[in-house]
Amino acid sequence: MERRRLPAHLGVALGGMLLCVVYAVSGGWVRSTVIVLASGAPAAVVLADLARRRLARPAPWWCLAAGLAALTVNGVVWLVQVGLGDRLVVEGPLAAWALLTGYVLVLVGAVLLITPFARRDGGTLVEAGVAWLASASVLWVVLVHPALVRQNVPDAERFNTLLTVLLVSGIAGMVLRLAIVNRPARPALLYLLAAVSFTLLGTVARVQTYSAADGTSASWLGPVWIVAYGALAAAAVHPARAALTAPGEHAPDRLSVKRLSVFGLALGLNPVLAGIQQALHGDVDWMLLTVSTLVIVPLVVVRIGRLVHRQEEAEATLAHHATHDELTGLANRRAAITHLGDALARAATAASPGVAVLFLDIDGLKVVNDRHGHRAGDAVICAVARRVARAAGTGALVARLGGDELLVVAEASPERRDELVAAVRAVVRGHVDLGGGARVAATAALGATWVGGGEHATAAQVIADADRAMYADKRPRPDARESAEHGA
Repeated sequence: MERRRLPAHLGVALGGMLLCVVYAVSGGWVRSTVIVLASGAPAAVVLADLARRRLARPAPWWCLAAGLAALTVNGVVWLVQVGLGDRLVVEGPLAAWALLTGYVLVLVGAVLLITPFARRDGGTLVEAGVAWLASASVLWVVLVHPALVRQNVPDAERFNTLLTVLLVSGIAGMVLRLAIVNRPARPALLYLLAAVSFTLLGTVARVQTYSAADGTSASWLGPVWIVAYGALAAAAVHPARAALTAPGEHAPDRLSVKRLSVFGLALGLNPVLAGIQQALHGDVDWMLLTVSTLVIVPLVVVRIGRLVHRQEEAEATLAHHATHDELTGLANRRAAITHLGDALARAATAASPGVAVLFLDIDGLKVVNDRHGHRAGDAVICAVARRVARAAGTGALVARLGGDELLVVAEASPERRDELVAAVRAVVRGHVDLGGGARVAATAALGATWVGGGEHATAAQVIADADRAMYADKRPRPDARESAEHGA
């Protein structure tokens, strides 16, 4: 009977539980050793997968592994000075810098993991981050800041703690949003969310339980960090990690009252909190007001700017569809008549030498549709439209009036009119390859009219004149009969 291997991520979870149990029932150097293993073992797991090249987009995981390694250094210092020594807390800059570096690298790794999603999710990740940043301000005012004030913590340490709370909260909001909407990557994202959430919990709880008398915090915080570190390793080895490299299609990104309301609340929350602090205590936490504003406002500005840009793109797309034919990409009837009216108005005042109008009707399109299907007919229309557009040049407007009818409008002298007619007539005789060896003739009847400078005419009159000329040209022609008879 084949032995079933224990899933690696489940092994990480069980290992974390074992470390929590050992931590709970031990003390002294054993407990300090458990903390070292709690960060060192996950760092080794991630590095092993990186060495085997099993992790796509390795940069985020390198950051996470380096962060765990830095936290392991912090744990080793605790083991040497506290677990094996006689001190209650560590001394010297190494542990503090290792802890700060570990936090920063872990946060950078988490940001790098979610960056591809932030580019494609329609901006909802940024909105989730902004909302959680605003919530972190409430957490800071209610729980963290009062504790730091009681403990008379220096401003530098307060600043580091505030920045950690804000950034971890913002990332937690983004990861939660991803876990909700991204089913393939959800298990790995939930592990990542657990790591970030327990990091936030540990940071807040350490401040709340800190004892100024001996410089220590509650002993039960150890399992919190063990879970946080183990969750990072589990995210790295879970099979769902592969989906973290495939964020999927762009999501819709539309400006809405709901989204603007979120931004308004986020921007207004900190001034409101400052007002409440002033009213209740006569003291405003200017550090929170400054730092959170510097974090939230740029995100809101960038987000609104992107929403406005998307809105402008959508409006431009709608405007394009309103004036262009969907099949050929040429101007549609409405745009053609408007353009012709403007050109005739300029000609009437002698502001231009005249207006040449060509009316084309593609031959044998019904036969092509009947024999080869409407897709073949559409292919013929598009082919003829492209040929006419190239022949007319950039100075002319080429439009599809509908069905098999095309219109060319150009402000031109009589000589230019004749050149235009000759150029267009030369390209509308040919064949179109339909694929699979099928080939059909493509020709068109062409009628032309011209309104000279100083003459007055309406768009309807000119189109009617060109239409009559087209029907005169459409009278039995050898190429038209060929198009109808050899459409197959």
